[in-house]
Amino acid sequence: MEVVRARVDGQMFILDPEQDVAELQRLIIEAVQQGAGFVDFQTVGRSGISVMITPYIGVRFETIERTPEQVEEWEFHPPSIEPGDGVYDDMIY
Repeated sequence: MEVVRARVDGQMFILDPEQDVAELQRLIIEAVQQGAGFVDFQTVGRSGISVMITPYIGVRFETIERTPEQVEEWEFHPPSIEPGDGVYDDMIY
């Protein structure tokens, strides 16, 4: 199954499969065009996330393949979102 992960200011998030990625990208562009703004999105295994987006914060989206079992496991044991903890380094499979 395809899942999308997003990196925002050094933190990695696995987006909820029902998250509308195109709409999220539109909201990010809108926030940048306005100078800054909070953008909300849903992730796997976490509550909703709200991040401040500015013209100086890059956001990267990546589509990756994972098994449904892996994604289900993240609902109960979400990976850490902090950079440099090694969890996402291992998610490159």
